[in-house]
Amino acid sequence: MQEQNLFFNILTFDWPNQPVTFYFHEEEQDKFPRIHRSLFPKQIANIFPQVATTPAKEFISCAFTGEAEGFTPLDIDFKTDNPDLIKRFYNKQIGYYFRKVREKIVKVGFIKENQIWLPAPKESNAQYSVYDKYTLKVQLCTVSGFPEIHLSYDGKSRVSKKSIAVLIQDIAPENFNWVLYENQLWKYDTLDKKEDIDYKKAYPVLGRRLKTAMGFPAEAPPRHNRYTEYLRNIEKFYKDNLDTDAFRELIPLHTTGFLPVNTTRLNYTSPDSNKLAFGTGQDIVPFNGVKTYGPFKKAPYNKVHLFFIVHRDDIETAKRLKTYFQTGLKFFKGLFDFSKVLFHTSEGFSIAFTDKENPIAEIEQKLSQRTIDPDVKYIAIYITPYNKYEADLQKREIYYKVKELLLKRRITSQCIEANKVMEQGENYVYSLPNIAVAILAKLDGIPWRLNTPIRNELIVGVGAFKHIATDVQYIGSAFSFNNTGGFNRFEYFMKHEVDVLAGSISRAIRDYATVNNSPDRLIIHFYKTMNEKELEPIERALADLGLDIPVFVVTINKTESEDIVLFDRNWPELMPMSGTYVHIGENRYLLCNNTRYSAAGFNKNDGYPFPIKLKIDCTDKTQLTETKVVKELIDQVYQFSRMYWKSVRQQNLPVTIKYPEMVAQIAPHFDGDEIPQYGKDNLWFL
Repeated sequence: MQEQNLFFNILTFDWPNQPVTFYFHEEEQDKFPRIHRSLFPKQIANIFPQVATTPAKEFISCAFTGEAEGFTPLDIDFKTDNPDLIKRFYNKQIGYYFRKVREKIVKVGFIKENQIWLPAPKESNAQYSVYDKYTLKVQLCTVSGFPEIHLSYDGKSRVSKKSIAVLIQDIAPENFNWVLYENQLWKYDTLDKKEDIDYKKAYPVLGRRLKTAMGFPAEAPPRHNRYTEYLRNIEKFYKDNLDTDAFRELIPLHTTGFLPVNTTRLNYTSPDSNKLAFGTGQDIVPFNGVKTYGPFKKAPYNKVHLFFIVHRDDIETAKRLKTYFQTGLKFFKGLFDFSKVLFHTSEGFSIAFTDKENPIAEIEQKLSQRTIDPDVKYIAIYITPYNKYEADLQKREIYYKVKELLLKRRITSQCIEANKVMEQGENYVYSLPNIAVAILAKLDGIPWRLNTPIRNELIVGVGAFKHIATDVQYIGSAFSFNNTGGFNRFEYFMKHEVDVLAGSISRAIRDYATVNNSPDRLIIHFYKTMNEKELEPIERALADLGLDIPVFVVTINKTESEDIVLFDRNWPELMPMSGTYVHIGENRYLLCNNTRYSAAGFNKNDGYPFPIKLKIDCTDKTQLTETKVVKELIDQVYQFSRMYWKSVRQQNLPVTIKYPEMVAQIAPHFDGDEIPQYGKDNLWFL
């Protein structure tokens, strides 16, 4: 393996040489910060004995290092006292420095971290001003023996140059979220608490809802190398704002710059963990494996009827696609040659609709006129006139309604954008393998599986998607009956339906146990930290089944922004080797999950995904001390990222999180928020 020179986006600084005097008042005082009981200093009883022994006393005031009348001094040893109090102090110092001394826009986060907004005038235009965002978050001895500043680049925000007073004439107020007023960021709903607001000088931040309401097109996710951009930005911010005498007077930063990774924190996934099994061989690249060795398992149907649903203006597109599927294009030799899908198209069965704006009724009527043979497996190719980033939400909604309409008839479907087919010409060949793999998976074939010994365990994935229009979060779940990556069933719920989720997991365990022995362990891949309220009904369900097995919860978070990132200075593109993972404290790990297996073999078209952050917990805490167990769980997350069958390109999120997220994104658009029964045990959403 190529030697790496890894470092974090973290800066370290020195502890104070001696205790620092803070000042406290046992009652909340106007104009002074209040602190919650969780932030009280360990020696609070020395100055306020009654406060220390009164649990109902939730808040006191703290002037930190500023003397104030009526406040009581207390010496604080930063190394040994309440770490949350120490972090609050440093975050407050940073906020004061940038807001008052540097006169910058500062947005304070949930844990009081500071996000600094710096204008980017070269990227601004007549419609909006652009700002680069940087977050400084203080943490104590997380990956070093020192207090640390975690510096992240959070991308860009745009602020409308039209004021609230102008926009509200055409834009509903619920579309406003953050507002820039007098060089400060305010929540729109709290702005009216400020006296004498001049809404002609209040400019809204362009969030997703507001951009949609104003007709801005949705943006495609970036495919460029964000590592180089990210490092360039944080290095410039460090040089201009932190690597200065003025900042070091406040916080004594070390002059060594960004923190190298200590080798004792570094490890790698197993050498074979990226190997996949195909029809007659193994490979680590899905495209090469399917092309060379064929799919792991062909579709179990020899009567597959493929038909098109297309607007009449795009009939030529359908004809071109049919040719590609039958005889191929360049290196793609057709559906059967690539993915072994045996299919037939019947003259007159496809549907050409005329109403582009509202085609559902017309499609439904024509479907009802078709004779559906129960012995035939149908798959519809829906050629949409609109792309996935269409600004008009009603036009985007058509895609979901077509999906639902077909699922109710037990027909799976593949959606293809008409414009891409015609505009890309022969370059469309690069999309055809992705379509072929997705079609195979939707027809119950297995493009590839993990090349790993089967273990007696049940794996559950829970992902989430928040709908901007309704502000409701939905969660989806996916059940795998073993560790090879095959999925058995999908469900979805609203976020608050914890007991329903637990019941669903309980049924999956019962189903597993009736076919196999009881599982040795239950592994849950969760999209956020799972709390006791969410875990308790699952444990209760296991007890009701008489299963005394460990439950592992692996929290899996993207680190797209506002979080810790890893860089390799020995590689020009900076992205660390795939399979590298680093322990970042408290059973948390940073996993580099990409296709850089070697410097020579990397394909930049695969993208430059940032690491994912893992947190591992278990109902049996002794399991967390077993290095072998932890490594197995990290290997498994890494492996499940290679089971994405919507594309021959690997994703950096495991499908245990990605698939449920996709289900949760689509299903709320269906009538009654219900997935038709047919859609609960196949991969219709790919």
